[in-house]
Amino acid sequence: MTGATASERAELLEMTREVARRELIPRGTALDAGELAVIGSCWRQLVELGLERALLPEEHGGAALDLFDLLAAIEELAVGDGGIALSVLLSNAALATTQPGDLAALPAGARWLLVPVGCGDDVTISDGRLDGRIACALGAFEADGLVLVGAGFKPIAIPAATPGLELERDQTQMGLRAAPGASLTFADITARSEMTATEDAEPLMLLRAGTAAIARGIARRAYEMAMEYANARRQTGVAIIEHGAVSDLLGAMAVRLAIPLPTSAGETQALAAKIVQTDAAVATTTDAVQVFGGTGYIRETGVEKLMRDAKYCQLFPEPNWVAQDELMRLERARRR
Repeated sequence: MTGATASERAELLEMTREVARRELIPRGTALDAGELAVIGSCWRQLVELGLERALLPEEHGGAALDLFDLLAAIEELAVGDGGIALSVLLSNAALATTQPGDLAALPAGARWLLVPVGCGDDVTISDGRLDGRIACALGAFEADGLVLVGAGFKPIAIPAATPGLELERDQTQMGLRAAPGASLTFADITARSEMTATEDAEPLMLLRAGTAAIARGIARRAYEMAMEYANARRQTGVAIIEHGAVSDLLGAMAVRLAIPLPTSAGETQALAAKIVQTDAAVATTTDAVQVFGGTGYIRETGVEKLMRDAKYCQLFPEPNWVAQDELMRLERARRR
């Protein structure tokens, strides 16, 4: 149950929206370049709002939001920058995965992020020891600590300074670059964990629902940019929004944005939302690039960045085809 009043939640959402518009959008190029100083500056502003631990109660430095308030805030942040929004999501997922008193006791601003361990990662836990490698953990570079979650084991908290843990920035990362990814290597690390997952903060459900919110925010920004450009750009004496092909693209974008985020929590709802919203975001950002024409492929416009960010959402925390298979498994189980 949330401890924040309706007016407090509305005020926080408005401040989040203002930060996204005032701070994140103007710094889009630097954030996309993964400039750590700019990322750090943006992060500190979000910490001041309590967004990095928004689900936690106020006595632990949080904003006492519920899941749907957090998703609304993450969507607004993603309008500004999807990578920053992802960092906030990963931080909340890491902290909410544990009971208050564990990671919740860390000082405000500490960047502990959740890292989902998938079937394609080479990670083993044997006799209480952790070994292996994760190719690209989004947001992990220069984090203060990581919380690993995966099938078959409890969440494992690993401070960044742990002997045997190596983090190397993943320079191949093409999207969501304001959440700098790192290749992780684990060498004989103690895997015991006293952390206990809370019942209402299942980490993968939170990541999937949050990724859906990020994708929707990215799509909203793409639609805004395309509409502004289509009204300003003139061809054959009229704004290109008057051309049928451009109008059709914008109409399709508006239809996709009419699909809301889920209003009930659950594994099935989160999976479905993640698939629907990320597929819609990829289609919408691709259409936005087409509205811009040849200039849409130029980084200076900022619109091709949105297409790359949306594509990464399709792949996180698992590829959409894997998410769809999991959704059908749940559906078959429900019908038995």
